[in-house]
Amino acid sequence: MKKLFKIFVLLFIFASQSLLAEQDISDEAFKAYKKGEKLYQTKKYDEALKWLKISFDEDQSKEVAFNLGLTYDELKDYPNAIKWYRKAFEMGNKKGGANLGLLYKEQKDYPNAIKWYKKAIKKGNVSAINNLAILYKQQKDYPNAIKWYKKAIKKGHIDARKNLGLLFHQQKDKLNSATYMIGMIGHPYTKERVLGLLRDDWKIDEPTLKKAYKLQKTLVPNPYTGGID
Repeated sequence: MKKLFKIFVLLFIFASQSLLAEQDISDEAFKAYKKGEKLYQTKKYDEALKWLKISFDEDQSKEVAFNLGLTYDELKDYPNAIKWYRKAFEMGNKKGGANLGLLYKEQKDYPNAIKWYKKAIKKGNVSAINNLAILYKQQKDYPNAIKWYKKAIKKGHIDARKNLGLLFHQQKDKLNSATYMIGMIGHPYTKERVLGLLRDDWKIDEPTLKKAYKLQKTLVPNPYTGGID
């Protein structure tokens, strides 16, 4: 009977936060993975590939498949990065779909970027919602950017609040820009920092700030409730 190890894989997702995933794999696969991981961390990507492939051949892990995608990505071998991200996604690693979206976006293949972001979103990847909104914003498709930022906010993505606030500020919508920025207080910005930005830099008047304070209580999860006086 094979001894199983819990694999904790540090996933360096470009343009996103690092995440920690886990999966049970055999001892042989785990040893090969650890060698590959060490080589990856020292940027010896070609050697890392050798051991990650040994690990995958021994015990087909969706997390190792994802890390193969990452390693090929670092080597700028995009056909193989796409192959392994896709394999990881099809095996159940939803971050594989999100990274495919990011990769296609970097290559300016926006239809495929949107396609894979939406696939990752269907599997529950919240970061992909925010990244899809960013893509729409960069394309100046503001209605879709706003739509997807709001979806990300409802799912608890904190940065989407700031992103949407900045978009509304760009559109000179003082009420909505203040609404979502006030929702950033405590997540992680201080009251002083946010209100200083809104009052001193964005020149938003007090009646608008009061309306925004009330409005954010209805629009964001875990809103700020400490007052703005």
